[in-house]
Amino acid sequence: MKNKTAAILNLTEDNKYLKPLTNNRPIAALPFASRYRIIDFALSSIYHAGIDSVALFIGESGRSIYDHVRSGDSWHLDSSIRGGVFTFSHQNWKAEHHFDDESEDYYYNHRLYLERSRAEYVFVAGSKIIANVDINALRSNHIEVGRDVSLVYKNIPAEMVGPSHDNERVLEFGDNRQLVDLHNNDDYPSSDICSCSLNMYMVSVEFLLSLLDRALKEEQYLEIDDLIQYYMLDYTVNPYEFTGYTANIHSVQAYYQANMDMLNRQAFISLFHSSQPIITRSKNGVPAFYSVRSFARNSIIATGTKVFGEVIGSLVNRRVTIGENASVKNSVLLQGSEIGEGARIEYAILDKNVTVEPGAQIIGSKNNIKVIAKNTIVRAQRG
Repeated sequence: MKNKTAAILNLTEDNKYLKPLTNNRPIAALPFASRYRIIDFALSSIYHAGIDSVALFIGESGRSIYDHVRSGDSWHLDSSIRGGVFTFSHQNWKAEHHFDDESEDYYYNHRLYLERSRAEYVFVAGSKIIANVDINALRSNHIEVGRDVSLVYKNIPAEMVGPSHDNERVLEFGDNRQLVDLHNNDDYPSSDICSCSLNMYMVSVEFLLSLLDRALKEEQYLEIDDLIQYYMLDYTVNPYEFTGYTANIHSVQAYYQANMDMLNRQAFISLFHSSQPIITRSKNGVPAFYSVRSFARNSIIATGTKVFGEVIGSLVNRRVTIGENASVKNSVLLQGSEIGEGARIEYAILDKNVTVEPGAQIIGSKNNIKVIAKNTIVRAQRG
């Protein structure tokens, strides 16, 4: 098919700044806005572009991703003909041990996927950027401009550029908006506004296969998004500006703030109510229950939750119970948490199935978010 596009998503980003939330899941599997997972945004963009084939390269085992994506039917990726979701796990192990078998082509799985997709173009992205990108518009622009690589970027205030953005570089443009350099996020030209890469690319399959040949010859063994970035200045680049809402989930603070952004009506509408709705795997559940003495304000509360206390300025995922006289403020509660009677939670993130005993307190601050790991029991102080 003319202009057919495939997609490669690399779920391999360094997640050390998000621990303990990423102890057992990649960044892409983190819950978001009380209903979604971060990977839903890339998969939704892929769905709306009519792409029927996507390869997921996963750093570790990927169990949480498999559980969420499954056959890919929610995004119409369950074709039995040529499309589908193709998963390649343990990429981190492969990167560490590929020298043990010099006969193996490090990029064999990438080549196999690209050749079998029979696509003409491929969309390549990481998985920690939240954005609702129109891939069809990106592809059309790429074809029209006719350069080797189309790079998606966003203009953001300089104070939002942090040193822990490992993949997303600050772009420096020369005449005619030609890309002349890529800067690390702690070493870039002084400016009030920075053009930051969103680590998303459109290239032809022919170009990418030739890039894999070059990398193998020059012994460069990188994930595909990193590989394109590594060689990009050697080729012609088409900078493609994205103007919608974005969030870079590179740290606990960034994850917290992105969730809090969804309590802002303008940001929520920009992300979820464009011409491309965000799709997630549907789960049936009963509506949230509010007792007559409960109080909720400026919050997103998911199905199956029971509220007996107060919830203010917070995001509460599925099947959470908030006990009598308990208070949850400015916090993110992931699914299955139990908040005991009279407990107090402020500026915190509670991972799945956390139990907070009656009367216990978890108090953080706006610049010091308290994170409670999965399955933890938070006990009240005695005496």
